[in-house]
Amino acid sequence: QTLGLDSLNVQKAYDVQATVENSVKLDTSALTADAIKGGVTGATTAGALKDGKVYSNGTDYYVEVSFADATDSGKNGFLKVDVNTTTGAVTVPAAAANTVAAKPAGVAEVTEVQGLNTPSSAVQDQLTAAGVSAADAAKSEVVKMSYTDKNGKTIDGGFGVKVGDDIYAATKNKDGSISINATEYTDKDGNTKTALNQLGGVDGKTEVVTIDGKTYNASKAAGHDFKAQPELAEAATATTENPLQKIDAALAQVDALRSDLGAVQNRFNSAITNLGNTVNNLSEARSRIEDSDYATEVSNMSRAQILQQAGTSVLAQANQVPQNVLSLLR
Repeated sequence: QTLGLDSLNVQKAYDVQATVENSVKLDTSALTADAIKGGVTGATTAGALKDGKVYSNGTDYYVEVSFADATDSGKNGFLKVDVNTTTGAVTVPAAAANTVAAKPAGVAEVTEVQGLNTPSSAVQDQLTAAGVSAADAAKSEVVKMSYTDKNGKTIDGGFGVKVGDDIYAATKNKDGSISINATEYTDKDGNTKTALNQLGGVDGKTEVVTIDGKTYNASKAAGHDFKAQPELAEAATATTENPLQKIDAALAQVDALRSDLGAVQNRFNSAITNLGNTVNNLSEARSRIEDSDYATEVSNMSRAQILQQAGTSVLAQANQVPQNVLSLLR
């Protein structure tokens, strides 16, 4: 019997915002005249960034360069460049490359690092291993989480991976990569399993996991052995409307249980007392029986001794009769 407090929850729902993570600005300050000269194969004069724009097809980045000197004017065109996805710094390639005269197909002007909102293949593998379809995993997005409480205060919520309407809790690693938080547990068959942490619960920011159709707080499910202990309190799904009333009801239930336990304890005490009296009575009866048996045996022994002595006396007298007869005959 429980007190019904496992579902007690006084948390309030936050206003959850999930913003697509794509906010690293591109920085072309490293593309100096000398840097462009060194980055273009065969260039001997200083180059320039023609319009200051960066173009991308979603994977590769390009800038348009130009040379004022007629010696290198034939090298005017688009140069493929490198981009640091963490800082947004745009640099010429380590090895000099040729420019192309025409704008590469499929490119468009961009001002931010591309693809930050696209999870890595490792993250997509995590999703598919957890039962998410490959198509949905491919459409997933890395999002920046923030939460606003009822007082209008906004707090940073870290990162998440959004798949449809579901958001998985994620961590940004030191190398800038994203990985989904996971919880390891032992299932009802004794096998070690891993479940991905989703953002949910009453407040919308608690990490929860779904195991066998039930939702648990990730912190409670971590390391839990469902084979040894099948029962585990599920995560609260709603804010308790009147928590004090529920607590009062639980206290009343405790009082009732204490009364019941007190009555049972009194019955046990009475039974123990009765058993003690019974033991004493049995001990006394045993003593009386032993005393009675002793008196009987002593009486029997005395009777046997008397009979033995009487028999001995009669036998002695019988032995004297022949002697007396012989004496008379003489």
